[in-house]
Amino acid sequence: MKTIFCVHILIPNLNSTSSLTEKYGGNLPQAILDIVLGFPLNDLTIAFDSNMETYMLHTIIFTLYSRDVSVTLFNITTVDLQNAYFTYLSSMFEKYHDVTTLFLCSTKMSEHVVLEVQYMNLIRRNFKLIFYWPEKRIYRYFVRSMNEFMKIIVITNPRPGTYRLYYNQALSYKRHHLEMVNWWNSVDGLFRRPTLPSPGSIFNNFNGKVFKIPVIHKPPWHFVRYVNDCIEVLGGRDDKLLTLLSQSLNFRFEYFDPPDRNQGSSVLENGSFEGVLGLIGKRKADFFIGDVTLTLERLSVVEFSFLTLADSVAFVTHAPSRLNEALALVRPFHWQVWPAVVATLIISGPILYVLIALPNRWQPRRQIPSRCKLFFECCWFTTTLFFKQTGREPSSSNKCRFFIIILSLSATYIISDMYSANLTSLLAKPGREKSINNLIELEEAMINRKFKLYVERLSSSYSLLENGTGIYGRLWNMMTHNQHLHVIDSVEEGVKLVRRSIDIAIIAGRETLYFDIQRFGAKNFHLSEKLNTAYSAIAFQIGCPYIENFNKILMAIFEAGILTKMTDSEYENLGKRQKTEIKISGVESEAQKQQENENDLLDEKDEELQPINIKMLQGAFYLLFLGCGFSACVLGLEILFERQQYKVRRALRVGRKKHIRFKRRCRYYCRKLRKLIRAWFRQMLHDAFVDTLEYTE
Repeated sequence: MKTIFCVHILIPNLNSTSSLTEKYGGNLPQAILDIVLGFPLNDLTIAFDSNMETYMLHTIIFTLYSRDVSVTLFNITTVDLQNAYFTYLSSMFEKYHDVTTLFLCSTKMSEHVVLEVQYMNLIRRNFKLIFYWPEKRIYRYFVRSMNEFMKIIVITNPRPGTYRLYYNQALSYKRHHLEMVNWWNSVDGLFRRPTLPSPGSIFNNFNGKVFKIPVIHKPPWHFVRYVNDCIEVLGGRDDKLLTLLSQSLNFRFEYFDPPDRNQGSSVLENGSFEGVLGLIGKRKADFFIGDVTLTLERLSVVEFSFLTLADSVAFVTHAPSRLNEALALVRPFHWQVWPAVVATLIISGPILYVLIALPNRWQPRRQIPSRCKLFFECCWFTTTLFFKQTGREPSSSNKCRFFIIILSLSATYIISDMYSANLTSLLAKPGREKSINNLIELEEAMINRKFKLYVERLSSSYSLLENGTGIYGRLWNMMTHNQHLHVIDSVEEGVKLVRRSIDIAIIAGRETLYFDIQRFGAKNFHLSEKLNTAYSAIAFQIGCPYIENFNKILMAIFEAGILTKMTDSEYENLGKRQKTEIKISGVESEAQKQQENENDLLDEKDEELQPINIKMLQGAFYLLFLGCGFSACVLGLEILFERQQYKVRRALRVGRKKHIRFKRRCRYYCRKLRKLIRAWFRQMLHDAFVDTLEYTE
């Protein structure tokens, strides 16, 4: 990369010779000084080639320094030196500095410089090119090569002692033309100050000049009908605005159909810009109006006027569907309420038991046959009380009755009545599912519910998602990886997709989305909250000289509220516009009409209050069916449990009988054995006694 050195040269005072005066037709240094001071300027860049006399160049520089005008010199004789000068221009434009260059070179070099400035896209409003033309006649090729957005001043010498100034932007209605705007002579000096007329006075009237303007179908800004290879603009807010501007500035305009039919959002790999803004950047279109959002990438290609719309980015989803009426009986109880109700139901029974059993234990006044039975009676009584059923109080003590009264009031007037009121309101106007209002909820829906997000091709929202970080980057990754298609040709097409499906969302400008959902039935859609602020303006070519004239009118009508009124009138004329579109688009199919009528009828039923009918109470029957089923299951379990217990008891009885028989048998055999032993013992005694009789005798 080359470094540019801006050198301020101090030259001693040298008197111009008669030969140089005759060659340049007069006192050229003094003429240049008066012209520069007439702008006025404090800095001047001088570009020269080998055809410029060194002595004359030194004289010009010294004359400018004598009036405190700093000079930056560039020799543009070779290609490398020319590139150094153009690099210097680029660095100055990046810092938004004003640059005025005086070219003291040949006519061929002047023509080359004009073409190079256009080729390198260095045309700026703060860039003036002053050419000293040594010939008597300005060549037609030089005039034809000039762009109307370049500020070119040509100094000629028609006769000795006189210099004329020609300006290419002196007339607002001519494109390739040089008009004399001032002159200088050796007696009076500069005839008119400032040197150039102001752009406000020049471009205040275009005298019927025709502008070529691209147009895209994007309601409510433009309504465009495409017929074969032709287009027909049917109206729109920006069409009205453009008509107002044309009447104020006296110009005409012709619409044409751009090739891509999109605005453009990013720079391609080859360095060009896409869409309509790419045409303006290539200077193939004069300007574009139609909801053009200001972005940093677009500012590198076009210039924007004063804002025409203060909008915001949003997304639209299908309207939340109605909740199932079968769950209306349990919906009044929020998940935060259920634990408190269940805890009260569980605790109230043991508390009542404590109030009865504990005082009776301290001072026994009644006999309690079974404390377990009393506990279950207390629990059952509190349960019947909560369900508003009749029951016998387990005790007639004052403490017990006071507790029962408090519990009855809580169950009847706090829980039951509030529940009945909420249930009645939910049945009269059924609730809806939770809507998606911000990007965090949209991200959760895309992850858990497989939502699909669409964006208009090459729009500002497309650029926001593609280049965004954080949640925008995560949404873009899910769009590109999880969806087969994530871009659409227009917002209108996306709104139609959202109307037909419940798992689709589209992100775009909020005003555009709001108008489209009004067109296709606001009851079918849900518009999210504002995501970020976006401003729209008119896109002009870089270096456009008449942008300030447009800004004055736009600021005036914006402050007066005319722009807002134009937008509101489009909403008021929405019904007429829909009828016109139907006539233009032709007769719709009977199936499509029937489907739309059914959707509208369902939406109207969803919104209106409805009388309670037996269908809305289907949840009670479902609950009754579940209760009966649960009771049947409990009964079956009880039967199975009883049978099992019966088998166990029977087995115990059989085992007990066997044990008894075994004990009886054991006792029988024991008695029999005892008898045998006793008989044997007696027999032995008898035998012994008999044996001893012999000896006794």
